[in-house]
Amino acid sequence: MKHHKHRPPREVRIHGFDARGGGEGLDVNGTKWSIRGAPVGALIQAAGRNYDGTRLSLLEPAPDAVTPECGVFGVCGGCQWQEMPVERQREEKGRMLARLLGELGGEDHGVVSDGPAYGYRNKIELTFGTGRYLLSHELNTEIKREGRWLGFHAPGRYDRIVDTPDCALASPAINAVYARIRADVLASEFGFWDCNAHTGFFRNLILREGSSREVLAALYTAPGADEHAAWLRERAPSWGASCVGWFENPTSADAAVGDLREVLVDSGSGLSITASLGGIRFQLATTAFFQVNVPGAELLVDVVRRYLGAGGPGSVLWDLYCGAGLLGLACADRFGTVVGIELVEAAAADARANAAFNGVENVTFVAGHVEKLVGTLAPPDAVIVDPPRGGLHPDALAVVAGLAASVGTEGHPTSRVLVYVACKPTSLLRDGKLLAAAGWVCTDRVAVDLFPQTAHVEVVTRWVARAHP
Repeated sequence: MKHHKHRPPREVRIHGFDARGGGEGLDVNGTKWSIRGAPVGALIQAAGRNYDGTRLSLLEPAPDAVTPECGVFGVCGGCQWQEMPVERQREEKGRMLARLLGELGGEDHGVVSDGPAYGYRNKIELTFGTGRYLLSHELNTEIKREGRWLGFHAPGRYDRIVDTPDCALASPAINAVYARIRADVLASEFGFWDCNAHTGFFRNLILREGSSREVLAALYTAPGADEHAAWLRERAPSWGASCVGWFENPTSADAAVGDLREVLVDSGSGLSITASLGGIRFQLATTAFFQVNVPGAELLVDVVRRYLGAGGPGSVLWDLYCGAGLLGLACADRFGTVVGIELVEAAAADARANAAFNGVENVTFVAGHVEKLVGTLAPPDAVIVDPPRGGLHPDALAVVAGLAASVGTEGHPTSRVLVYVACKPTSLLRDGKLLAAAGWVCTDRVAVDLFPQTAHVEVVTRWVARAHP
């Protein structure tokens, strides 16, 4: 068996972000490190592999360091940059993206944002558990790991819960409902789920907020008995949620899945709330996909609309990886026909329902693999692609890239526009190189900071394909 040589801790001065969202810096030997949650300007003691280092301690804070607003920052895994002013976070994200994506060309419009740096999330998902993740100052103490805990998973630990009384990124309305639910379930006599023994009652909790500050609560449990039902019926109306659904999960799967057992609180619209974005109203069920940062997502929609332009009455827009239809619906007034493709049938169904809810009739949403269906569509005048983190499927990319060669033929205008929305910049870089090789030209790019305090950022690029003279 091969044994790795012991690597002693190193001191690393952090000078920027890398493309994976880590703090990038050099140790005294000149070795480059990437360390999760290492703020720019700080001196970090790190261990492990230099390309995926572990932060052991903060030896020296950055000159502009700020105090995190979350009591479990750095442990739950949701945030990385609460020790940095949000303006500095965006500045460093912009620098990283400029280095990474510069070769694609186009005018770089930096990082734009709107809304608060905290309290912006309109949805959170929490887990009940019997094993607590101990904080660094709690190790080697008499604090017990086993008990009843409710919060978020620690990174890489399905069996350990970071016990969390609130979330600094969640909206005030969500935190208020969460506080009431948390107090009740902790005081109850019913057990929390043990993911190893597969015992216990309470399993998962999803909270999401609508545009009118109403909150939907979805409680996932093991199959319940009469005493569970009686307790839930008594307590749920006091939680302050406009609707509460009770779902039963009979499997061992560590996820918020299950069948609806009972609607415990009904506001009149069943288990759904209404949200508005991009001039479109959405009916949101428990697990429906929707942007968690509405002010930031409004900026995203505005950028996409501006980059696409107006196609006119007879024009065709493709909306690939359309999700619940946000971008296609928000741009439908600028094109004659919109065709969306989405892999997940439930999301495509949501998109069709949202179109009907808003009276938008010039849209068609189809469920299926983009790479299999895209070749069957009528040629477009404009295209939106908003793929998952892995980027475009190679077969779908081949079709989209090939559209550049058909510009000016078959009665189409002399230019075609493509808007690529990327949640993973390295996937955009890979796909962008292939688009450029096929004849697409990147004219503009901008990053929208949808997730302050985290390493994530959404990048929107505009591409054109022009007919050759």
